[in-house]
Amino acid sequence: MEQMKEGSVSVLGLSLVTMLFWGMAPLFEKSALANVSPLVALAIRSMIMVGAYGAILLGTGAGPALLQVDGKSLLLIAISALLGGIAGLLTYFHALKIGDAALVVPVTASYPLVTVFLATVVLGEPISLSRLAGAALIVAGVYLIR
Repeated sequence: MEQMKEGSVSVLGLSLVTMLFWGMAPLFEKSALANVSPLVALAIRSMIMVGAYGAILLGTGAGPALLQVDGKSLLLIAISALLGGIAGLLTYFHALKIGDAALVVPVTASYPLVTVFLATVVLGEPISLSRLAGAALIVAGVYLIR
């Protein structure tokens, strides 16, 4: 079982705070997209994120670690950025602009189905009865929300 605490930080606590942040963000995104194209909104969002991450790297002294990233890790992070950070977010913002947030967010949040499948096929991770049950519940939840 995964360790629930690392130092004084609770995994559950951090997960709940993340859930709150990610749950609130689409409300602001949907409102902004009424007057801005998805591409422009994502570009602004990304520039703000780059500035914020730069400040955090400098403020924490972690900046030099950027120069120590190996080529394979850099390539894998770049692929992740292209798939999730650009293609995924762009299609998500387009869906959010034209659809209801109450539908778009739960459907797109079912991406763990893809991850479970690919982790089993590509990474060789074991599939368990509980993972299959979780995947079935995700599918049922998306069906009920639509």
